[in-house]
Amino acid sequence: MDTEIPLLQERWLWLAGSLGIALSVSWAGWFVRRSRVSQWPWLERWQQWRGRFWLVQSARLLYAIGIPVVALFWRGAFTERGLGLQPWPWSAAVSPGAAQANWENWVRDLGWAMAIMAGTGVLLALGRRITRHTIGKTLPLRRDLGVALRETVYHQVHWAFYREPFVLIGGISNGAWLGLLPVVLEAVLNPARWADLRSPQRGHDLLVRAALAVASILIYIQTQNLWLSLFVDAVLGWAAGSAVEGEYER
Repeated sequence: MDTEIPLLQERWLWLAGSLGIALSVSWAGWFVRRSRVSQWPWLERWQQWRGRFWLVQSARLLYAIGIPVVALFWRGAFTERGLGLQPWPWSAAVSPGAAQANWENWVRDLGWAMAIMAGTGVLLALGRRITRHTIGKTLPLRRDLGVALRETVYHQVHWAFYREPFVLIGGISNGAWLGLLPVVLEAVLNPARWADLRSPQRGHDLLVRAALAVASILIYIQTQNLWLSLFVDAVLGWAAGSAVEGEYER
């Protein structure tokens, strides 16, 4: 018990640290975009670095994936079950006696995931149709499986990381919804998201991501299976498409 209490407290330190990093970087980026190179000569080099795709994605990888991995495997501050890392039916971790039940759970959970995916897909299609009628044209979007998979991993792992401490204190259902609080706070306090709302293309991406966040919560409540959330997110993210410009800046 003495060793568990510090780990329970450490969860919140990891969450607060992640949120602090996200907000610091977002506001620093906002400052750089609004500043003039003539005033701050070092901004020219910074802007050159910021425009390099590989550098941006490396930083996102360290933030969205690196922090949860370190917290889980190095510190043990999180649990695989709380994150939704269900064992695969053929996994060696599943005892022979429980293998049949595990397969049945996966089949049932897959059914829930497919139902939630279908419902979310219908809502996204209706939203796109409403947007087309509102602005009078079809948004220039592209469907790229690589981009969809990349964004799926980044966001789903990040959301699971934020959700786990709330599930611990509030239970699966309440905790899953409460886990949206840091996600919403991170978005509301990010000035880049304010700009997204003024752009039809980026606004589309933001609304799609919001719908996928809700779908992820519903899947977690029904299955506690992160793998199925990854699958649904990738399929819907690819089907919905992404903005032609600046999709990796989300």
